[in-house]
Amino acid sequence: MGLQFSITAIGSIMLQSANNALGTVYIAAFTAAMRIKAFCMCPLETLGIAMATYSGQNYGAGKPERIPQGVKASAVIMLIYCALMLAVLLPGARMLTLLFVEPSQTDILMNAELFLHVSVAFFPVLGLLCILRYTIQGVGYTNLALFSGVSEMIARILVSVYAVPAWAFLGVCFGDPLAWIAADSFLVPAFIFVYRQIKQKNRQGIDSHKI
Repeated sequence: MGLQFSITAIGSIMLQSANNALGTVYIAAFTAAMRIKAFCMCPLETLGIAMATYSGQNYGAGKPERIPQGVKASAVIMLIYCALMLAVLLPGARMLTLLFVEPSQTDILMNAELFLHVSVAFFPVLGLLCILRYTIQGVGYTNLALFSGVSEMIARILVSVYAVPAWAFLGVCFGDPLAWIAADSFLVPAFIFVYRQIKQKNRQGIDSHKI
């Protein structure tokens, strides 16, 4: 898990480095918006950690059929929370940014608001990422979870190299969402594969026990 966070951090550093080249206004906007976004992301991360425990317990108890039920239940909770965050951040992003920025710094406020609006629109993608990644980790397929982090890193690097020079701060705003999409593109088929594998192992265990 620590290695996974290290890998994703490399992509984040690349994205921040590309943003720093845009100037002080964008650095300040990015910094303020990231603090707010990190706070709003905490429940999604926590939901994922809960799924790691839940999936590990049910896998160990020989009840893999309960894992998709947990994924569905957590997805419902995640979507409700994302809707709540959308209702809060769409009208309130600028007001929250005022916690870190003076009202006279209108350029910073405008860009931080843009960043938060783009991010919150993709929170369901991030929520799915957290749920699937931690579920896969919980049943012991840590390499697959690690590869999803590699997908995130590659996406952020590509955004930093190509999108930011072309679209400036707008490219920075889409850096994290595109990384989340890249990770989900890997995690969805990975989860299907993992679930089939653990069901097969469970059936084999039951058959051998009968013998």
